[in-house]
Amino acid sequence: MFIYKFAERYNDMTIEFCAINKPEDWIEMVAEQFGTSVTNDGFTVPPSAGNGFFKQYYPLPWLTLTYISFMSYEPMTMVRRSVENSKWIPVMFYINEHKHEQIIGTSTKTVGVDTLDGIFMPSSNIPTEWTFAPKRQYENITLTFNKDWIEQMDTACETYIGRLFQSDKSFYLFETITPAMQQVLYGIKAIAKSDAPFSPLHLHGKAIELLTIFLEKLEKRSEVKSLSNLNLNDVEAVFRVRRQILQSLNNVPSIPELAREVAMSSSKLQKCFKQVIGKAIAEYALSEKMEWAKRLLSTRLYSVSEVGYRIGYANLSHFTEAFRKYYKINPKQYLDSL
Repeated sequence: MFIYKFAERYNDMTIEFCAINKPEDWIEMVAEQFGTSVTNDGFTVPPSAGNGFFKQYYPLPWLTLTYISFMSYEPMTMVRRSVENSKWIPVMFYINEHKHEQIIGTSTKTVGVDTLDGIFMPSSNIPTEWTFAPKRQYENITLTFNKDWIEQMDTACETYIGRLFQSDKSFYLFETITPAMQQVLYGIKAIAKSDAPFSPLHLHGKAIELLTIFLEKLEKRSEVKSLSNLNLNDVEAVFRVRRQILQSLNNVPSIPELAREVAMSSSKLQKCFKQVIGKAIAEYALSEKMEWAKRLLSTRLYSVSEVGYRIGYANLSHFTEAFRKYYKINPKQYLDSL
């Protein structure tokens, strides 16, 4: 049995739904509360409420991909009520640049693509609320999988997520969206908006890739010890530095400059950054720069020298050397192989 309603609460639009028995039911519930119906596994937000869309894809019987992009004209709250023993587990990737508030019991989280809590995975009996400011675009990509699939794996008992499910305890997990995840998420967005003949096949591949990266990241919880020497301010400082690096990849500030921005010593920043992100600052900046170069080359819109210049290399030979060292192939060969 599902509980849903469309209500005005404190002049806010409220969309209320349950953790589900099957993914198709969720989008039907939400569409009905928007005053519309599902067509071709999705619906468009009515002009009276806002604009945008909700769309679902079904790569495999045990896996659903949901892509949401909408803006409401009035403040909105979405309420997820708990149910017991649902086998479907959502993994929500907050890919919008605008942050919003998520409430779990008495705990409030600010979630977004550049926050520490960019991914949320709850069990079905965890009630949650999301609040959305009016006239701001919101985007979310959610993978919903049936946990029976995990439990049927031969190695389930050896994995972090397998042990989590076998414990039968309530849970909710937050994780950070990594650059590798971001690349896949942007790929999903591009494919979802494409009418190419094999778009569904590409989308299915991206969904599997994203889930694999997430589960591999989750598995590292078994290896990482408590970050007891870091406080919340330290972690937030690291993410401010990470964002500044990503915003200035073609001219990354020096470590002393980054340290001054967050009122840390250079040595403490480097230690905290590697502990939280998993890479040294220079290593991380280089990896992001090389990924950017590869994406630019893959468009086939730029020459090798143009790509090198765009990502901050004044000397073409220095760019070629860095690219070859990172990818074991020089950029001209990579471009010719496309």
